[in-house]
Amino acid sequence: MTTTSPGVAAPPAAAVTSAATLPRPRTVRKGGHGWSVLLYLLPALALVTVFLAVPTLVVIALSGTQWSGVGVPAWIGFDNYVRLFNDPAFLKAIANTLLWVAVGVLIHTPLCILVALVVSRKPRGWKVFRTVLFLPNIISATSLALLWYFVFHVSLGLLNSGLKLVGLSNLTRNWLFDPSTALGVTMTPWVVYIGFGMVLFLTQISTIPQEYYEAAQLDGASSLRQDWSITIPLIRRAIALQVLFVVGYALRSFEYPFIMTSGGPADSSITLSLYIYRQMLTANQYGLAMAAGVVTLVLGIALTAATFWVLRRTER
Repeated sequence: MTTTSPGVAAPPAAAVTSAATLPRPRTVRKGGHGWSVLLYLLPALALVTVFLAVPTLVVIALSGTQWSGVGVPAWIGFDNYVRLFNDPAFLKAIANTLLWVAVGVLIHTPLCILVALVVSRKPRGWKVFRTVLFLPNIISATSLALLWYFVFHVSLGLLNSGLKLVGLSNLTRNWLFDPSTALGVTMTPWVVYIGFGMVLFLTQISTIPQEYYEAAQLDGASSLRQDWSITIPLIRRAIALQVLFVVGYALRSFEYPFIMTSGGPADSSITLSLYIYRQMLTANQYGLAMAAGVVTLVLGIALTAATFWVLRRTER
C-alpha cells in the first residue's frame, strides 16, 4: 500500500512500473577495453616485430660468427668483440662518433634554439628567412656533401680561393686531407643546416600562451630574460627530442665523411657507420660488421637513456 503526503498526487501506476523496468546503466570496468586496444595495436606490433625486433636478433646472433656473406656462418663467440676493441680504427670511430654527438648537442642544437627565438619574434622578412634555412633539408645529403667537397677542395675550393683573394694565402691548406681539419670539415655541413631543428622549436614556441610574456613585460623583464625564464624551460621537451634526433644522426653519419674524405686521412674522420660499411662491403667480414653494429646499438641506447634522465631531472 502506497501512502502519499496530503496535497501531493501519487504517481501513476504505469509510470512506476515503467521506471522499475528501465535497464540499469552498465558499469564500465577499468581495463575492460584491453583486448580491443590490443587488436588496434596488432598491425603496429607486427611491423615492429618483423622490421625491428627480428632483424636486431639476427644481427646479435651473427655478431658472434665468422661469415663472409656466403655459406654457413661459423660460430666464434666473442672473438669479434675482442678484435673490435683491439682495432685502433674502431676506437677512433667511436671517439669521432661521440664527438659528432657532442658537437650536435653543444653547437648545433643551441644554434637551432637561437635562430628559432629570433624568428619567433617575426622580424621583417621572417618567412623568407625561415624558408631559406629549411631549404637544405629537402636536398639529399649526397648532393650537399658534393657541394661542400668543392668548397673545401685544395685547388678548386671556394674557401682557399676566397682566402687568396683577400690576401690570406698563408691560411690556405688541404682541408679535406689534413688530419687536424678533416673531421671538422665533415661536420661543418651538418652543423650549419639548422632548418629542421629551427622548425621543431618554432612549433613548440607557438604553443606557449602569450599571457606569460605579457605578465613578464609588466614586471619589467627584458626580451632576453623572457626567453631564458619562460621560453627555454617550456620547450625543454622539444630540446630533448632534438637531442634524440642529433644522437640518431650522429650514430648513422655516413654521407659527409664517405664522400668528402672517405674516412681519412689515417682514419681521422671515420665514423661507426663508415667503419661498418668498410667491414661489410670492402673486407667481407660480415660477422665483425655485425658486432660493430651491436656496439653502435648499445651506444645509442645508453645515449638515449641519458637524454631521458636529464629530461626527468629538469622537470623535477
